[in-house]
Amino acid sequence: MLALSFAAGERPIAGRKLNEWRDDCGALVAEGFCRDELRWLAWFGLGLFAFTPGSLQVQFWPDSDADRERVMDAFSRMLQPIILQALGWEALHASAALTPGGVVGFCGVSGSGKSTLAFAMQLAGWQQFADDSLVLRFGPDGITACPMPFRRGLRPPSRQHFEKLADLPRVAVPRHSSEIPLSAIFLLQQSAANSEPSISRLPKNRAFLDLLPHAHCFAPNEAADGERLVRRYMELAERVPIFAAKFGSGLHELPLLTQAVVEAAA
Repeated sequence: MLALSFAAGERPIAGRKLNEWRDDCGALVAEGFCRDELRWLAWFGLGLFAFTPGSLQVQFWPDSDADRERVMDAFSRMLQPIILQALGWEALHASAALTPGGVVGFCGVSGSGKSTLAFAMQLAGWQQFADDSLVLRFGPDGITACPMPFRRGLRPPSRQHFEKLADLPRVAVPRHSSEIPLSAIFLLQQSAANSEPSISRLPKNRAFLDLLPHAHCFAPNEAADGERLVRRYMELAERVPIFAAKFGSGLHELPLLTQAVVEAAA
């Protein structure tokens, strides 16, 4: 969706810091800045990605040791959702699957099973649509999910589990050419205390509060950006069914969980 080009001249400096991003271990991996209309991401080990409102063109200044293949992969999968959010879309930390009725998102903290469930929905005949970031467009006719490049990020236990299933379809990562209506979102809550999967629809105010922490935002402390984020997620909770999905930590529960998700989404 965004076009990346290698920039000439000096990279932007002396900007106002807007945000920072950390990995699952808490290590700082990127920082966001602005100066006048220009905004940029300094991603450590890759380089600097600069953009302006109203343009889908991203200028890139590589770090001296940046690998081109790694840069393009990180840009397409990780940076695009963040930059698109700054340009007017919304991006949710979620995986997703394509159903006959639209796209269903699976949202939760790291390690909650988002990637595992999106992959396992093949058991129900659904295609995986996203793995870690779900980009959304808000329009007068509804909320749609935008197809973005992704790579399946199964953790070793999940990967080993699926390799043992002879009847699981072995399909490539699908490519979709158009936006698809968002039909539901499931907030995943994994706990050993859950004896069997349980799914319940959340009231709109609770859905809004539970979804908001999973939203990507380039500049959450800027008044206009924060106001837009709140308004959009209130609209999301109003227009799209949001479910709480509670389930145990064992992979053996996946058939029951996928069945429960299908029934709730219907």
